[in-house]
Amino acid sequence: MHVLFCICLGKFNERIMNNKKTFTATWRRHLIACVLALITAVIMIPGMTTYLPFQMNEQILLPILLFPVIWTALFIYAYLAQKVWQPFVVMIALCVLHGLLSFWALTQGQG
Repeated sequence: MHVLFCICLGKFNERIMNNKKTFTATWRRHLIACVLALITAVIMIPGMTTYLPFQMNEQILLPILLFPVIWTALFIYAYLAQKVWQPFVVMIALCVLHGLLSFWALTQGQG
């Protein structure tokens, strides 16, 4: 029993001495998760109301219901990505894509 305790204590002590971090670039991940995820979700919601092919009440209701899901998914993805630049690129691409889709949907009827 004493030997098992010493082995466990040795492993615990080894982990403390290595001081491995779970995430790299923690400050940038916090910034991306808190600020950029919220901005991306806020840009996506009005964008979806312009180009979704549903009736008017569904065009408004669906993005509003999806907002918490989108924001939470982007927030979690900012921390789970292998590299810190991956969520940054994905969120910027989503903002640009929704901006272009909204522009296209709004200017389509103005021949």
